[in-house]
Amino acid sequence: MPKEPGKITDNLLHTYNYCFTETVPYEFFKPKENRDIAVHLTGKNYHCTHCGKTTHIDYRPRPLTYYSKGKLAEQQAVYEKLGLPFPPRGEIDSGVPFTNEAVGLCAACAEKQFADPEDPAQRAVMLAERLHGEDELVTAQARKAMEDAFSHWLDGLSSVQELLSYDLSNVYAVRDLICAVMLEDTTAEQHVLERYLHESGAIAAELRGLLEQLPEVFSAYTARSVLVYESMNDKIYHEYTVAFPADGTAPATYYLERPVEKSRVAMFLAQPRVETLEDLLMEVGFHGEWIDALTNRAKALATIDGRESSR
Repeated sequence: MPKEPGKITDNLLHTYNYCFTETVPYEFFKPKENRDIAVHLTGKNYHCTHCGKTTHIDYRPRPLTYYSKGKLAEQQAVYEKLGLPFPPRGEIDSGVPFTNEAVGLCAACAEKQFADPEDPAQRAVMLAERLHGEDELVTAQARKAMEDAFSHWLDGLSSVQELLSYDLSNVYAVRDLICAVMLEDTTAEQHVLERYLHESGAIAAELRGLLEQLPEVFSAYTARSVLVYESMNDKIYHEYTVAFPADGTAPATYYLERPVEKSRVAMFLAQPRVETLEDLLMEVGFHGEWIDALTNRAKALATIDGRESSR
């Protein structure tokens, strides 16, 4: 078992984000007066068209953020859709604070609206989201099963002497002991794996079939966390073009309509996934807090032993 969790889940997360979240590459950027527009960007409003909910977030303070002309034109169209007056270019150039606006569905409304969508494009996106959830869940469930087994073993220790009967001479020996305890019976982890293979396989099969029906680029509502950074350039992101939510921003998710590239979704489907119990255990990896749990249990047992010896 490795020191750190495996890379399959991390790779799947990065690929999913590439498909559905931030899709422009990082590049060197030098502002040009005839191409880029400096804006005093301060925050963003997310509007749900179904329930009327609005979520406002502040961006981390910075003097200027550079927009591409296309990105600012997109904002003007959203302002018009909302019936809001778009600030004239003179105000923007003079540094008057500017707020981004976004129109879509809040998570609660999207859950109802897209519970079982008939539209192939929207259904494909929701299936990809479900598959992403399964990819994340299988590792979390396996880790919980392993930690439950370890906690049960720790609770069964009756004295420090019982613990000292094991080799605890160095950190590697301690790790080997913890791993041996966790892996003595992997029935629970095997059940987790079997459930994942069944669920993810069914989702992936349906998603592949839907992709065959869709054009190379299609439009759908995709989930976006308000905590994710955003580039104000429609072709690249760079320190000059990106805005980050302020520290302490409350989490929320909105579904916003955007173009989705079929090739990217196919790439997400084609990524290596957990297939065997060994894969799953490698993904969970080894976590330092497990050593902390053993240490804390040893301290608790020493306290109990001390009380009993003083009687």
